[in-house]
Amino acid sequence: MSIWVDANGWPFPPLVLLGCLIAEILYFRGWHVLVKHAQAKEEARAILSSTFIASDKGEAWWNSWLWRGIFFISSLVVFLLAASAPIDILSGKLFWMHMVQHLLLLIIMAPLLVASAPYLPMWLGLPRWARRFIKAFVKPRAMHTFHQIGHWLRQPAVSCALLIVGVWIWHWPPLYDLALTNDIIHDWCEHLTFLLVSILFWTQIIASYPLRPRLSNLGRLGLLGIAIVQNVVLAVVIGFAQVPLYIPYIHVTIAGGFSTLQDQQFGAGIMWTFGDIPFGLAISVIFQHWLASQFDDTNEQAEITAQQ
Repeated sequence: MSIWVDANGWPFPPLVLLGCLIAEILYFRGWHVLVKHAQAKEEARAILSSTFIASDKGEAWWNSWLWRGIFFISSLVVFLLAASAPIDILSGKLFWMHMVQHLLLLIIMAPLLVASAPYLPMWLGLPRWARRFIKAFVKPRAMHTFHQIGHWLRQPAVSCALLIVGVWIWHWPPLYDLALTNDIIHDWCEHLTFLLVSILFWTQIIASYPLRPRLSNLGRLGLLGIAIVQNVVLAVVIGFAQVPLYIPYIHVTIAGGFSTLQDQQFGAGIMWTFGDIPFGLAISVIFQHWLASQFDDTNEQAEITAQQ
């Protein structure tokens, strides 16, 4: 059987393709509404000021949504790659490939999706009748409860704890083996858990309009440090195990002369190295912003002192 298509002859699962198509249509319908509204405001501001030169604020707003659209498309591409037949088939035969599949969801798709700020565009992308139906159907008390739960889940400590628990519990051998032998649990429990807890975590790091990180720059650096530590510790536990941890891989013949234990160690190495790169990039960006803010505060204090 070719690894390029699944058992039904599809390179990507039809349900995944349909979901990506619907999400793309909704997002860019709403995205168009937001951009059109911003352009109208810019034109009105230009008329009032008797000039047709766009303001820096309007241009920055447009650029921000342009990048958000690019991030959203990129997140869908990564999702399709993770769900593609070659990766999905090989992940059942090679532990390291399954680890690549997990990392695509956890540390690439999730931050891209958060950076795209999909909440408002996808809401505005719904037909007007659908938005009215949802507003009429959802009771105010239920909406209030939903917001309270969301507010609690987005506490930094809770978000970080859920990421650690979600990642570690699905690498516990009995659950990992169960996911490997059951497609429903694998796709709708394991992978969905990875995606949700990672999205929740990255909303503490990346501003995702209308959501904002609740921590200062230093707080976000600490949160990223914890994420790196837990990732390294899990990789060490898996990589330095003296025996294969996951039963379904034990009886698989691995091409290239790899033993099952070497395959497991290679996968742990991928988790240890590549799994830390997005966290490291985020640390460098946030640290740069923190230094810039410290420099601005120093200059402002110097100006105040000079004026006195």
